[in-house]
Amino acid sequence: MTRRTDLDALRIVLCAAVILLHAFMIFSADPYYHIKSAQPSPFAGITAEFLRVTAMVTFFTIAGYAAVTSLRRRSPLQFMRERALRLLVPLVVGIWTSGTIIKYVEMMHGRDLGLHGLRKARTLQAMLDVEPDVPLGFFDFFPRNLGILNLLTWSHLWFLAYLFLISLMLLPLLLWLARRAPNAARLSAAVLYLPALPLGLYVAASHAYWPYLPNLIGDWANFIYFAMYMAFGAAIAAWPGIEAQMRAQAPRFAVLMALAFAGVAYFGVSTAGRVFVGLTAWFAVCAALGFATRYKPSASAALTYLTEATLPVYIIHHAALLLIGLEVMNLPLPVWGKVAMIWLATIAVSLAMYHWLIRPWRPMRWLAGMSHAPAISVEDSAAAAPALSR
Repeated sequence: MTRRTDLDALRIVLCAAVILLHAFMIFSADPYYHIKSAQPSPFAGITAEFLRVTAMVTFFTIAGYAAVTSLRRRSPLQFMRERALRLLVPLVVGIWTSGTIIKYVEMMHGRDLGLHGLRKARTLQAMLDVEPDVPLGFFDFFPRNLGILNLLTWSHLWFLAYLFLISLMLLPLLLWLARRAPNAARLSAAVLYLPALPLGLYVAASHAYWPYLPNLIGDWANFIYFAMYMAFGAAIAAWPGIEAQMRAQAPRFAVLMALAFAGVAYFGVSTAGRVFVGLTAWFAVCAALGFATRYKPSASAALTYLTEATLPVYIIHHAALLLIGLEVMNLPLPVWGKVAMIWLATIAVSLAMYHWLIRPWRPMRWLAGMSHAPAISVEDSAAAAPALSR
């Protein structure tokens, strides 16, 4: 099967969008982030909200498609073993490495995000039970923090944990869809518009989305919400006619997405705002997948390289972004300039780390959830991979 270059390109765009989201979060008024500018920007807040509403649900939808195509060539045991290697290994490694840097930066900034929510950070001396006047640097914090639950964070790596658990939970459905012959019959357009309102009502009724703290333990409403999108992605793999209709309706979905997000911006954190979150997300997923198939790129070495880089870049980018953000956020520049600087510098640093520290080395590739050898062909199987990478 020829690799889906449209989905590869969409993964790359979504990864860049998540990095941009994190850059905007520094300047957003939303308090739930690792570092914050003293002067929040309404522009940053509304842009971050749009990216957060739309990006992760699209990732989970692609993951559902990938899971079904993978199960067509693998047994359930092989599928879950691969998921464990490609999701749980980088999750654990990421918590110990990237997560440690993130937690240190966060606490040095006077903040403490965790299962408890957000609170003012105690001093590192108090957390590590040493004398208050003893100066502590990063290597006083690490590796001692690894034995203290409150000094560990998975931060953005929550996606890997959720994806693994949702894959396990949905495995019977994924397997059933994988064993069906694909149905190419084109659906009525109305069918694709119908789920929007029920999803919005679910978000409102379950008080999902806000506050955005994906810690699993207190986040079951969002966990189920993301599972719905993964199930939708799986359905697309089983019924290609869905995708054909999304392609045809993509411009309308984009307009409805914009209108629905205006509702999010107007109502904010409220019952009505949550309804519009659900509407925006659904229309965004349908628009993104529809436009991706309309503008499918040709297979190329650059696309193959960036597709393979997506998962490791996602894993390592956040620590780099926070360190860059600390240096940039107080510069006398407009917010958009600081965000652009943080975003581009983070992408450059993350790609450099991937290219020289991860890609050439087999042990590092394994730790980053990658295959053992770099891709050498621009054609490969469709989606043996999690949502982010092969």
